[in-house]
Amino acid sequence: MKEEDLQALFVIINEPDKLESVLEILLDCEIRGATILDTQGMAKVLSNRIPVYLGLRSLIGDEHERNKTIFALSKHPDKIDQAIERISDMFHSFERACTGMMFVVPVLKAVGFGQKFSQDTIE
Repeated sequence: MKEEDLQALFVIINEPDKLESVLEILLDCEIRGATILDTQGMAKVLSNRIPVYLGLRSLIGDEHERNKTIFALSKHPDKIDQAIERISDMFHSFERACTGMMFVVPVLKAVGFGQKFSQDTIE
């Protein structure tokens, strides 16, 4: 595996109740060590202040107050492609407005990637 194959998969979902299902897909695709962040989209922040975003309030709703942003690194582009396909199916290709998105970026360098957890690390 070449070092330049290291990629970061980002998945932003506006349905936090589907978080565990997304993580299970990542595990099934042998993508481990994901990080999950609580995030908020620009439209939600601006919907109360800027007129052009006021129309988005009905699309966003209070149930989408917070998003979940998941990111994980992998040296296996084929496994990322498999995860993208399965997550995309779950969210119907994110066709509905304000449901989320996914993207992949190349990682030029990473420190600590691939480190194995052991009992020694917590002592």
